[in-house]
Amino acid sequence: MKDLPKEIERKYLIEKPELKFLESLPECKATEITQTYLKADGSGFGRRIRRRGHAGNWEYTYTRKRKIGFGERIELEDKISEAEYAALLKEAEPRQKSIHKIRCCIPYEKQILEIDIYEFSEKYATLEIELPEIDKPVILPEWLNIIYEVTDKPEYSNFSLSAAFRFPEEAEKSHEEEADV
Repeated sequence: MKDLPKEIERKYLIEKPELKFLESLPECKATEITQTYLKADGSGFGRRIRRRGHAGNWEYTYTRKRKIGFGERIELEDKISEAEYAALLKEAEPRQKSIHKIRCCIPYEKQILEIDIYEFSEKYATLEIELPEIDKPVILPEWLNIIYEVTDKPEYSNFSLSAAFRFPEEAEKSHEEEADV
């Protein structure tokens, strides 16, 4: 497993910033992403497919991931054709919904901030920062309201969010509202 490609990242729950503000930042690159999780295949890897780009100009990927440590995963990713993407959609995990989000990639202090704005939340978003090593210091911008770090909290993984279709804080609030009725 030493030679397999790794993804090392820290993840944060943040207050949802205005998309127009993010897009106004220098060198911001915004892209639409549709992410669908696939049924387990017995390999021990989580599987997903992604459509990424803008209307009519899409790239498709097939990704397999396996956790190996705090903030670290083996990540195997292949570009696929639109036809392969359509065929793999038939293997979608029925308990999950496809996630639709806009990802804003913003250079900041020699890092790339990846801010995901989800269609299902009016209040929250996530920030991911890929790192060469998990203990490398992260520099967070003052213009983002960081709620807290959620690296390795499974309920904030995109897989879990695709099942709940809301952040845990929103689930707690809806339970409180139901209790008030």
